[in-house]
Amino acid sequence: MPLEGGDEALELRILDESDIIFPNRVSSLKVEVKNVSERPLSSIVLVPAKEVIAKGTVEGHVEDLRVMWGGGFREGAHVLLPGDKETLKPGESGVVYFLLYYPSRKRVRLTLPLDAYVSGHYLGRFNVDLRIYTRDVRGYIYRPRYCPKICEDLLTLVRDVLSEYGVPSIEIQAWHGLLGPRVQVFFEGREVANITGHVGTGIRHLSKIDVHHDIFVGRAREPKSSIRRWYWVVRVWFFWVIRSYFDEVPDAERVELWINPDTSMVDWVVTDEHWKEVAYKGPTRCAEVKLVSTTDTGISFKRLVRFVRSYHPPVVTNMDVGKVSDDSRSPHGSPVTIFE
Repeated sequence: MPLEGGDEALELRILDESDIIFPNRVSSLKVEVKNVSERPLSSIVLVPAKEVIAKGTVEGHVEDLRVMWGGGFREGAHVLLPGDKETLKPGESGVVYFLLYYPSRKRVRLTLPLDAYVSGHYLGRFNVDLRIYTRDVRGYIYRPRYCPKICEDLLTLVRDVLSEYGVPSIEIQAWHGLLGPRVQVFFEGREVANITGHVGTGIRHLSKIDVHHDIFVGRAREPKSSIRRWYWVVRVWFFWVIRSYFDEVPDAERVELWINPDTSMVDWVVTDEHWKEVAYKGPTRCAEVKLVSTTDTGISFKRLVRFVRSYHPPVVTNMDVGKVSDDSRSPHGSPVTIFE
């Protein structure tokens, strides 16, 4: 869809079938933004329409749909290229990601209005027609974070797994102890992840951070034998959506636990670090994950705010780094690491 204003012009389109969402699951909406004008364009921002933005947050609401964006930007999702470049040359494209969560089964279609700005000037509105698939087994097909395609090749496998094993129980426990907050993840009653560190620091504590989890069936290679097999994938999300000048940067972080159904071991943990997907190599019985505070480099007075305002990428302390993907902001990159 083209948007034009004076000599500024953008073309927007949805990538990777990311306009399909499943109830009670967090999914990624991936939007390609192309500069179709004859001059470079800087500071391109997509943001939900003002009438749907929740005041004081980095999220919008369309009926029951939650639309969130991260990256540390309060004003909206910025179009950035690898290296944090914010200028698109004529003919050049960038990618913007939103996170969507729809808890209801009431609707099968929703329209999400996104407004586009270039250097602070309003350019136009891009309406995204979202398709909501209710009671669909494809909701259990693993979808990569930065390449959110539905791998139809997994459909038969997913049906067989659910028929034979059912859906395993997942329990998330959050603790507010004197030694610092932590989140434990239990798979079929056994602890598979212990998440500590900056899980709610500064003014905003754990009780004000949204934690959500999903479970999928994915396919990858075993870390030791390299045998191709299926896994239970538990994806845990942490959302910092409330705006604050004295606390965490508005953002979202994920921790994915790839659990081997034969050994009950965590073979892989997949997470993000500054727009790159990182895969940690096991196996281990319980992944020790720490949310590590890193400075918001986009602020000129960063030394003054580094202890009260920061990003919190998850780092696995008892597993080695196996693979690191390309930068996910490149439309031509390959951000998927272990998923096959």
